[in-house]
This record gives sequence, C-alpha cells and structure tokens, in this order.
Amino acid sequence: MKKIFSWISDNILFVFTLFLLAFIPLFPKIPILDVRNTWVYVRAEDFVVLLALLLWLVFLFRKKITIKTPLTVPILIYWTIGAIATIHGVVLLFPTLANVFPNVSYLAYVRHIEYMSLFFVAYSAMRDKSFLKYAITVLAVTLVAVSLYGIGQKFFGLPAYLTMNEEFAKGIPIQLSSLSRVPSTFAGHYDFAAYLVLAISILAGLFFGFKNWLVKIGLAAAIVIGGIVLFWTVSRISFVVLFIALFFVLLFVKRKLIFVFLPAVFALAVLSVIFQPSIFTRFGSTIRETDVLVDAQTGNAIGNVKFVPFSYFKDKRIGQSFVKDLGEVQHAMKGGKIDEILEVESTRSSTFKRPTDPVFTKPLKFPSEVPVVTASNVSTGENLPQGTGYINLSLSPVVKRLGNFFYELDPDEEASLSAEVVILHGNFIVKRASAYDLSFTTRFQGEWPRTLAIFAKNVFLGSGYGSVSLAVDNNYLRILGETGLLGLASFFGIFLTIGIYIKKVLPEVRNRVVRSFVLGYVAGVIGLAFNATLIDVFEASKIAFSLWLLTGIVLGTLALYQKKPVDLYKELKEAAISTYAFIFYLLLATIVIFSPMISNYFTGDDFTWFRWAADCDYSSCKSIFERIYKYFLDSQGFFFRPGTKIFFSAMYPIFWLNQVVYHITSLILHFLVSVLFYLLARKILKNNILAGLSALLFLFMSGYQEAVFWISSIGYLFNAAFALLALLAFSVWDEKRNPLYYIATIVFISLGFLFHEVGIVTPLLIIAYKVAQEGFGSIGKIIKKSGHIFLFSPILVYLLVRLASGSHWFSGDYSYSIIKLPFNVLGNIIGYLLLTALGPSSFPVYSALRTGLRDNLLLAAVLVPLILGASYFAYKIIPKYLSADERKVTVFGMLFFVIALLPFLGLGNITSRYSYLPTLGLILILGLVIRKIFEYLTSYGRDIAIMSVGVLIAIFSLFHIIQVQQIHGDWQTAGQKVQKFFVSIDELYSDSWSKNDLRFRFVNVSIKTGEAWIFPVGLSDALWFAFQNDNLKVYVHSNLPEALSLAGTSVQDHVFEFKDDGSIEEVIRFKDGHPIIPQ
Repeated sequence: MKKIFSWISDNILFVFTLFLLAFIPLFPKIPILDVRNTWVYVRAEDFVVLLALLLWLVFLFRKKITIKTPLTVPILIYWTIGAIATIHGVVLLFPTLANVFPNVSYLAYVRHIEYMSLFFVAYSAMRDKSFLKYAITVLAVTLVAVSLYGIGQKFFGLPAYLTMNEEFAKGIPIQLSSLSRVPSTFAGHYDFAAYLVLAISILAGLFFGFKNWLVKIGLAAAIVIGGIVLFWTVSRISFVVLFIALFFVLLFVKRKLIFVFLPAVFALAVLSVIFQPSIFTRFGSTIRETDVLVDAQTGNAIGNVKFVPFSYFKDKRIGQSFVKDLGEVQHAMKGGKIDEILEVESTRSSTFKRPTDPVFTKPLKFPSEVPVVTASNVSTGENLPQGTGYINLSLSPVVKRLGNFFYELDPDEEASLSAEVVILHGNFIVKRASAYDLSFTTRFQGEWPRTLAIFAKNVFLGSGYGSVSLAVDNNYLRILGETGLLGLASFFGIFLTIGIYIKKVLPEVRNRVVRSFVLGYVAGVIGLAFNATLIDVFEASKIAFSLWLLTGIVLGTLALYQKKPVDLYKELKEAAISTYAFIFYLLLATIVIFSPMISNYFTGDDFTWFRWAADCDYSSCKSIFERIYKYFLDSQGFFFRPGTKIFFSAMYPIFWLNQVVYHITSLILHFLVSVLFYLLARKILKNNILAGLSALLFLFMSGYQEAVFWISSIGYLFNAAFALLALLAFSVWDEKRNPLYYIATIVFISLGFLFHEVGIVTPLLIIAYKVAQEGFGSIGKIIKKSGHIFLFSPILVYLLVRLASGSHWFSGDYSYSIIKLPFNVLGNIIGYLLLTALGPSSFPVYSALRTGLRDNLLLAAVLVPLILGASYFAYKIIPKYLSADERKVTVFGMLFFVIALLPFLGLGNITSRYSYLPTLGLILILGLVIRKIFEYLTSYGRDIAIMSVGVLIAIFSLFHIIQVQQIHGDWQTAGQKVQKFFVSIDELYSDSWSKNDLRFRFVNVSIKTGEAWIFPVGLSDALWFAFQNDNLKVYVHSNLPEALSLAGTSVQDHVFEFKDDGSIEEVIRFKDGHPIIPQ
C-alpha cells in the first residue's frame, strides 16, 4: 500500500490526467456558479481542472517539470492573439454592438486558456512509456461507460442534463422519450456524437496495434457499442465523419483493408436503413417540399401555408384586416392591426356577418377550405418547426393566387379586440418551394451571416471572445468572428505543429501500440476537423478538454521516444513553402476572392441547362441510362456537350435550383484547376515557389472570370481540369512508361470534350509539351510515335458521335468567314493577349483597335506587317537572353496559349470565358519573367530583390483583383435584375397562366450589365420554371409597336416591357373587357 501511495505521489499529475480523462466525459454538466449576462455556468469540471492546473504550477515552480513543449510557442501565440482581439473588441467594438458583455468576453477568453492548459498537464504527466496503456484503458472504459449511460437514457429513463437553452442549462434533469436523440452525459447529442468520433477512431487504430485477441475483442466491443449509440444520437454530420475518420485509420494503419472497408460501409448503410432508419430520416428531412405564402408585391415569404376545412376554426374568435404592404402584414400577424371582429353565425354552415352590416343583410359564406398560416411557437426541445430557409423561392413555381389568408395568432401575443384568428386581405400567391430544416436554416440564415458580419468589423482580429452567439455551428467561422484571420491562422498553426512533430518522431517509434494510438488520434482529429464545419466542436467543453488531454498524452508519449531534437522553426519554414502549403494558399485565396459570388442568382443560359434536367426527371424517363443515351445521340440542334448535361441532370434532383451549390461547385473546379496548374508549373518551371506564385497569379487574373462567375460556363472548368489531368498523366507516363497513366491520359482527353468542344485540342497540348522538351526539330519524330498518334483516336470517335447526334456545328455567332479568317486570327490573338494581361479594361482598347482597322484598311495594311515584323524580331532576339530551359518554358507557354485558343481564333470577336485555359500558357511565361527580374535585382541584394518583386507582384495582382471585384458586382447586379423579373412576373400572376395556351411577348429585354449576362437567351426557360406551363410560348421583340401589332386583340397574348431594374410591367391592352390602344 505504501508503494501505491508513493507511486501516486510521484505521479500525481498522471493520476489527475487519468481522472480528468474519465471524469470530464462522465460527469454531467451540473451548474455550480452563475455568470451574469449569460446562461453558461461555472461547473464542477472547472474546479477539478483548476486543481490540476494549480498542481502543475506547483511542480513547475519547483522545477520538477518544464513548460517547454512542442506546442508551447504556438499555444502562447494563439492566446496572445486572443487577448489582443478581446481587448480590441471590448474597448472599440463592444460599445457599438448589442447583446455583448465585457465580463462574458473575459470569461470566454479564460475558458479557452483553460481548455488548452490541460495539454501541458497531460504532456508533463507522461513520464514513462508504460503510462500509455493506463490511458488507453481509461479511454476505452470511459467510452463504454458513456455509451451505456446513453443506452440507459433510451431504454431505462436515465436523466439527461442538457444546455441547449437557458432553462435546460440550469441543471434540471430531463427524462427523454425513447424516440429522442441520445446525449448521454453530454450537453447535447451533437457534442456526444463528436466525442464518439474521436474516441472510436483512437480505439479503431489500437485494434490493429494490439496482438492479444482478448484485447482486440474488448476494443471491438467498445467500438461497436459506441457506434450503435452514435446512431442513436441521430447526428448527420458525425455519422458521415465517423466513416471519414475510420477511412483515415485504415489509410494510416491497414491500407489494404480500404477495399474491404468501402463495401462494408455500403452494406452497413443498407442495414442501417432497414433496422435504424431514424438518422436517414433526418438526412431525408434536410430538405422538404412545402407550400409557401408569398407577398406578391415584394416576393418575400410570409410563412408556410396549409389548406384546412373551415371547421378548423370552431369556437374561435375571427377578426380581419386589410393590408397594403408587407409591413402591415407583419404588424397584423403580431395582433397589432385588426380592423374588426366578424360575427360567425355557424361554424358548420361557414356563414358570418360583418358588425357594420345591417340586420337584414344576408350572411356571407366562407369557402369550404381556407388557407392558414400558423404562428411558430418556438419549442425548447426536440420538436422544432420547419425552417424558413427556402431554396430559391423566387424560382419556385406558383400554385395559385390568393386575395386573403387566415392567420392563427400566437397565443402569447396580445391581440387587439381579442381575436384568435385574423383574416388578412391583400395580394398574395402560394408557391411550392423546397425548404431546409431548422438546423440548416439557423445556420444559413441566422448564425453564419451574423458571425460573418462580426468578422467583417475587423478581418484580422475579429471582434473578441464573446462577440458571437453561444452556438455558431461552424467552429472556423466562430474563430474568424472572435479572433479574425490571425486567430484562425494561429489555431491552424497549433495543429500544423502537432502534425510536423508526429511526422518527425513517429518513424522512430517501433512499438505497434504507440504507433496505432497516435495514428488513431490523428484520424480522430481529422474527423473533428470535418465536424467543426457544422458544430462548434473545439468550443464544447467536454470535447475540448478531452482533445487537449489526448493531445498532451500523444505528444508526451512521443517525446519519450524522441532520439534527436526536432527544429520546429525550421520544419515550419519548410512546411510554409511545401506542396501542401501552396495548395492550402490556393484554397484560401479561392475562398477569400470568390466566396462572395456564391449567392449570385441564376442568369440567362442557366435556365436552359436546368430546363433540360427538369424536363426529363427520374419520374418521367424510363431510366437514367435512357437519359444519358439521349444526351449522347440527340443534341436537339444544340452543342454536343453530354457531360455538362449529365452534370446538371445529376445535380438538379438533389440540389434543385440552389445557386449556392452550383457556384460552390464552380469554385471547387476553379480551385482544382489552379492546383493542377501548380503541379504542371512545377514540372515546367522546375521551381516550387515560382510555380506556387504562378498558380496564385492565375487565380487573381480577371480576363477569364466569366467562366467562373457564370454557372452556364461550368463546362469550361470541367474541360480545363480534364485537359490538365491528361497533360499531367501523360508527363508521368512519359517518365515511367506505366500503361495505367497512358490509359488515364486517354480517359481524361475523352472526358474533356464531353463537357466542351474545346477539349479536342488537348492532344495538341500534349504534343506541344513534347515539342517544348525536345525542340521544334523533333516535331516529325514526335508525331510519328504510335503512343502520340493514338492520343488523337478519341477525337475520331467524338466527331462521329457528334455527327450522329445532330449537334450544332458552325453557324451564326459560331461560324468562320474564310475571307476574314486571317484578320480574325491576328486580331483575336492580340485581343486575348490584351485581355489576359489587362483584364476586361482592355475591351475598349481592343474594340477601338478592331473598329479602326476594319474601317481604315490602309492603316491595317501598315500595322499588320509591323506587328508581324515585331513578332519575328522578338522571336529572334529574346531567345538569345534565355537559357535552354527558359526557352522551353517560353515555347510551351506560347504554344499552350495559341493551341487552347484554336477553336475560337477564327470567330468574329473575343469572349472572356474562352480565355480561361489559354491564360495558363501566358502565366507560365509571366512566371519566367518574374524569375528573370528577380535574378537581375539580386545584384543589388537578395532582400531588395525579394521586396521589389513582391511589390511588382502586388501591383499586378491588385490591378486584377479590383477588376474581379467589379465583375462580381456586375454579376450580382445581373442576378438581382433576374430576381426582380421573377418577383414582378409573380405579382402579375393569374391562375390561368399555369395551364392555358398563352403567348408572352417581351420588349426591351435586359441582355447584359457590365461584364455580366442577364437574358441573352433563356427567358422562355426561366418562365417555364415560374409557371411550369408547357403551353406557354415566349417571344422577344425589338420594339413595343411590333409586339402590340402581333398581339392584336387576342386575350391569349400578353405584352410585357422590361424596366431598368430588371422588373417588368404588363402593357394594358384591355379596359372593361374592350381592347384599347396603349400610349
């Protein structure tokens, strides 16, 4: 016994670590001390943590332990930034914000220190390699214990202690029904599910680390129990994340089992649907279809509407109010505007009289079914009302027009004249819309926009701790809102340091259990990182405490195996310019520059693509294969782009008309292209930093932005991605001669031209790559090689299938003039060069030059030879100042630029989106120019060279970024005009418009604003989505007299005129049933 006490005394920090590892997850969140201005309390766990910290400080002051750890500096930096952000927020921003309090801010900051401080306790506690087995035992037992408590809640009525709202947070034990989501001892089911992801991942890794089968069986049992309870939490994000984390466990520990894991996941999903469908019911309920009552004047939603028999209002007092606008509607719905109380004579007969009617007046009759909107009574538990996050309400089809609706007042509202139901008379329509459930609505329309607004007050430091709500439901947004970009960067820096340290030390560890524990921890952290996109996992106390305890255990254990010092500063510097770092920078730049565009509305051709998808949904076609067959063999006179059609057809049934998803897809593709270009540039430029800068410059360029901002241009992005993938796959095949890479090259070439016809130039880009490597003198030799010739074989198949499909070839704007071809080619090359270098600001110069040369042939006859002569002179002189490798870069860049433009050079004008892929070629040359400037300036000192080149890059980048912002403004305006078009057409809606044979004639149709398209085409398809009337014909006229003349006196014809803001108004052609002549 004396030895035991002596051991405990010597290892008291480790005992506290084990105790906290079990106590924090197991002990419910029962409040002890109240905190003013918030319903977050000081709880028992805080006092236990405080005691552990005091002990740690005692040992530190006695110099029995050290504060020096791999994470000391990163954590101190994070705490320092948090302190500066909070002081800045409390002093400067809090006086201007509502519902923020300095004391709450201070305690929130201290709480973050409290969370991470446990890392130091656990790290210092790991003094012996044998300690890890005790930590593993406690973790496994704790996982089983919290899981069993969850089972007890579901089947035996064990109490839950939740903090989901102010009342629950008081520590009141709650008995949940067997249908409720299981929270176990945690504050909510989301927190519990996230903890299970972390713990199960670690135990799953350990399953492969232990050789003892009894231990394996015990771990497997703990994992299964935890997995079953995770299902009962019904947490959608954690359910998905668990499989992601387990995938990484296998990737790190048993890579071969991945091929068994994926089918097993599928089988488990099928079994789960059969035996435990609740979580899949939640997945299905994420988006639901509902009828929405809309104010016809503004297009704003009033609420979900249902049609009920009038007997629904039996024995209820009914008032009515006449409203003019949405403001009066909202006022009346709060009981503040009720004009009169109706005298309901009989609910059964549905008759009533107004109090102002004479006695002898015949009673009026209510309809048999009436539209009802019910006040949302916000629940404090699980059963919350449907969210109001409607997906693209303005594009939702109109069901019917209403002159009034019944509103059942909230019983908590003090209504005037004591009415329980009020009839609101006005101008309303009912739309069939898709809506998010409450959790997503809260995020998308509530917490996330508010947090972003807080972040916008100071993007570098945020607004300080406590400036956002208690549940932002996105941990990264929370960090941005509270501590800004510096706080988020320092937070990521902590985990980057953890990753570097593990990567450097783990290879020195030969113990399988230790390795499996560490790798399971890494997989669990990856899982939490995904979880953090929808849950504040790093802020939830039980998860945060457990995470930092486990982090301390992991790094403390690795420190015992460390044989040589790790220079973290040097490793961080190398990591900052590594491949993964540049990919992260590209991702960050994509988000920062382009994220504002994701809410931009659909325009023009977008509706045409969606019409193809909507006209042949899964219910009206025999099979998905028939649809794909039609896309390949029946182009309906349109371009042959089956890949793009398949994309929209696959997306539409899942995401419908949610423009955010489509814009995010465009950004993902744009980011992917930038990453692929970075990998290609590394091969071409043979310099990682220069390649990274080139890829970043590509993101900043403004000339091609139409391809990114316009959803209809997504085919260009797919094609560019496949072209680069083909080029990279070929380059690897050329080096290694592995046939798999050659097959991949053929596949990528084939996929590219399925999305856009420009993909046929991809084999030529590959040939250009070889020519640049081997020189122009080797062209004949290169072309004759069978491996190179076969690259063109997919094009032959493509042309034959395209011909059979009856696609559009060369006509109209997409035709070549043989006579003008040389002038068009030269003019377009100059135009695209200017567009790439200067962005859209070059259009006036290009237009003036083209018009001037067209109108003055003598000037053209002089300038064209001069331009050709200057080009030849540059071709002869510039290579003399370049090395052999630099000449290869220049040749490949120019060939890439011209080849990628080949299908468009003969056209009569230039277009922004066509420059997307060619821009990459010029960026390679720009990268070379940057290197030459840097090499020249190094003669004045390396520091001067770095700063000078940095300034030049900043000037060039800013020039283009400003234009990107202007382009975003144009597309945003274009989308707003389209939205106003839908609102105005809905306001004019008549019930006959959804079924009768009609002809709509439009005048002054908005085509373009700035660099953004509005309705170049697609107007008829947009109207189809509004009314879904296949009998509606749409015509566009150049002037009003023409439209009126063709409409005549037919009541089936309607004439509309576009206004400057994008809305329309109907031209009045009839009065009192008689035709009139509009002025």
